[in-house]
Amino acid sequence: MKFKNKAFTLFELLVVISIIMTLMIVVYLPYSHYQNKAKLKLVSREISQSFYEARNMAVSGIKDITGNRSIGLYFSNQDGSDDKIIFFSYPHNIDTNLINNIESSDVKIIKTNTIQDNINIDYLDGYDNLLFFFNSISGESSVYTFTSSGKNIVNKDKISIKFSYKKSMSETLRKELIYYKDTNIIDYK
Repeated sequence: MKFKNKAFTLFELLVVISIIMTLMIVVYLPYSHYQNKAKLKLVSREISQSFYEARNMAVSGIKDITGNRSIGLYFSNQDGSDDKIIFFSYPHNIDTNLINNIESSDVKIIKTNTIQDNINIDYLDGYDNLLFFFNSISGESSVYTFTSSGKNIVNKDKISIKFSYKKSMSETLRKELIYYKDTNIIDYK
């Protein structure tokens, strides 16, 4: 009488482990990609919310020593600051011609929002930085950029902001947000 071994052989065990590992990889990679796309969608909402929040702060006013304040929303695509949204407050009666830089004694940083990990602002409509300025009480917006030669007014009706996951060139890991200056509407795709 011949006895059959009822245990697994080493070869069978390796085959089962390889099948399980293959299934795990097949499941994990799409999940990881979906997770990164979800981060981009969340950042789209965060940036959009920042625009509405800044405008509402300007319209409603922020009480401090000098009264109501105009609000500036600052973005930069330079390394080190390409993951931050900075809220500045300006005196209510500031002449917009005097906004020559974002750092002066009258200008205060209200808060700084850091966007999701590994998400970077890549493109600011062709500029290195943009300041979206909302006048106190009226909420009227204007957009400025700062260069080594000073401040320039951005005279465009719509402004494109693009950001990506780890500076990816793949369109699936990039998002674009368009700000319509005259209507204060933000559209993201």
